[in-house]
Amino acid sequence: MAHDELKRLLFGSDKSSDTTLMQVEVDCNNNASKVLEKAIEALAVILSVNSVCEGKEEWLTIESFEMLESWFTNNVLPDNHDDRLLDGIQNVRWFGEDRDWFWWSAQVADENTLYVYILVVGFPISGFDSLRWLLECCGASEVEQGEAVKSSDL
Repeated sequence: MAHDELKRLLFGSDKSSDTTLMQVEVDCNNNASKVLEKAIEALAVILSVNSVCEGKEEWLTIESFEMLESWFTNNVLPDNHDDRLLDGIQNVRWFGEDRDWFWWSAQVADENTLYVYILVVGFPISGFDSLRWLLECCGASEVEQGEAVKSSDL
């Protein structure tokens, strides 16, 4: 499922599918476009590492996670000096197949609001706090679970 998620993230979602998704409302401080750009870049790197290591769990070592954490700190967090977010850096380790949500798509409503659409495969949604953390690291001020929507309506 994470492989399909990475493809959607990089190339867009399948417009012909009719899947039920959760809309996540992301409040931004006049920077929604930048938050989305950073989130896509960060999630693409995280998912790429997981994809390369798929079937080779021995490759997901402490060293590979530390490298990913270092990349994230240097490329996503330099503009954000919130110690709470930096303390959560190990969240980059929790974007594997065992979470209950997967990125579907996103759209900027205006510069203060971003909507992220996720495919939910379990409830309560394990791993949602990692998505919230990621978006806050990218500059979001608040991230809230929202209503169910059909992918064909996006």
